[in-house]
Amino acid sequence: MNSESTPTCEGAEDIADAFGTVAALILSAAANRPRGVAIRDADGAEVTYEQMVSAARRIANGLRAQGMAVGGRVAVWLPDTSGHIEMYVACAIAGFVVVPINARYTAYEAAHIVSDSTAALLVHADRPPGEITALAGLVSVPMIDLGPGSDVVFKEHPALEFSSHRVQPNMPFIIGYTSGTTGKPKGAVLTQSSVAKLAQMNARSYRLRRGSVALLTGSMSFVAVVPAHVISHFHVQGTIVLPGAWDVPRMIDLIDAHDVTFTYVPSPLVLEFADEAASRPDAWKTLESILHSASKIPPASLARLADVVGTRLIEGWGMTEHSGGLMSATSIADVAPGQYRRLTGVGRAVDEVDIDVRATDGSPIDHDGEALGELWIRSPALFKGYWELPEASANALQDGWFRTGDLGTIDPGGYVVIVERRSDLIVSGGMNVYPSEVEECIAEIPGVREVAVVGMPHPRWGHAVVAVVVSEPEAHVTVEDVLTQCRAHLASFKKPTRVEFVGALPRTTSLKVSRNAVREALR
Repeated sequence: MNSESTPTCEGAEDIADAFGTVAALILSAAANRPRGVAIRDADGAEVTYEQMVSAARRIANGLRAQGMAVGGRVAVWLPDTSGHIEMYVACAIAGFVVVPINARYTAYEAAHIVSDSTAALLVHADRPPGEITALAGLVSVPMIDLGPGSDVVFKEHPALEFSSHRVQPNMPFIIGYTSGTTGKPKGAVLTQSSVAKLAQMNARSYRLRRGSVALLTGSMSFVAVVPAHVISHFHVQGTIVLPGAWDVPRMIDLIDAHDVTFTYVPSPLVLEFADEAASRPDAWKTLESILHSASKIPPASLARLADVVGTRLIEGWGMTEHSGGLMSATSIADVAPGQYRRLTGVGRAVDEVDIDVRATDGSPIDHDGEALGELWIRSPALFKGYWELPEASANALQDGWFRTGDLGTIDPGGYVVIVERRSDLIVSGGMNVYPSEVEECIAEIPGVREVAVVGMPHPRWGHAVVAVVVSEPEAHVTVEDVLTQCRAHLASFKKPTRVEFVGALPRTTSLKVSRNAVREALR
């Protein structure tokens, strides 16, 4: 179902959605605002749009000199610098395919991505020498070190021209590997068209005005960050501020120093950001939009953030297969005083996206009943399929719809609530147990900081419910406290049969709690 139009800030609505490729989008921005600042470092060093495209052309020529051809894959393992962005722009205008490698990955994890994508080249910088040596022992691919002291120089080549007409909409642009909740990560193929469309859609969902200034708090090595945040800002001819090393106080300092209008707050820092922002209200007055997404947090935590930042808050639902961007989002009205109940969900479908809830066999479910089912989406920003996995692609993409694997509901007003990943559902004695429901119950216990609930094999019941709890340093939460709370608020089959206390929960590289890693640690 489609939502009503998401409000945008003044000045953004006159930017036409006419770009069929990322190449055309970026070259148009550079042509219209050549001396505008595209990238700014925390220390104030700036790169204009004209300079960015010029650098990208040099890089593209350099990659061609290394044998890269249109459609060739470039594995990118770079820190968050202007050169990282220029590498993406170079690939966009030359028709190369970016294969991002997460900055936190080990050589072993990187090797799977390089090998699976059949990358023709790896560019890297600031990686430990032993790590690159280890990677070289696992894969055979040319590697270019672009770090300090590198003697690699990319030069202009007058015989080579770049224009938006060289690149076609359906060409792959990014192969983004999913975080891999089960098995090895799969490569989602994002096209020039899907990423360009996503940038335009996200600009509306984020309420970006022309010239918006983004503080880029997510690493560009996370697949979603460049399509969702960087290219969406290039669509509105805005500026990306690279923060370098940062914490929450530093984040507020940078918002103040650079007149930032948009930023993203990751889940682990929501409460700290709310407290810091509350203590320094004049330091972030330029902010117009503040995004939280990627992983669920208690509605009370979002409400605390909304208490401080008000209707600037955007809560949304996105994923790699949607070119890294939002399929649903809250509107200004959803975060208005008295509407915090909407923070239990992820808003309504954004413009040009349809969301449906279906039974596990794919048949429709009556939305009026708010029945639980698998969420399917249809959007012009959907990925093309999984790299070299035709069966997985055919299962995920059916008649123009994508099966997200998320279980949830859609109420009669079109508001989406994500309940669980289908792969995390616990079936115990034939009864469905949704881990998030048990987690929310346990999280209400005073002194509980975090909790993860997983299913572990059980000889009689199939799976048993296990809770792994992180308590506050001075708290004295006990197993009996957890069991008493669950007995009082949940059906008996949902009560954990085992409770473990740990110092911290494992997280994925995108900072989500990894239930898969929790399960492995419990074996």
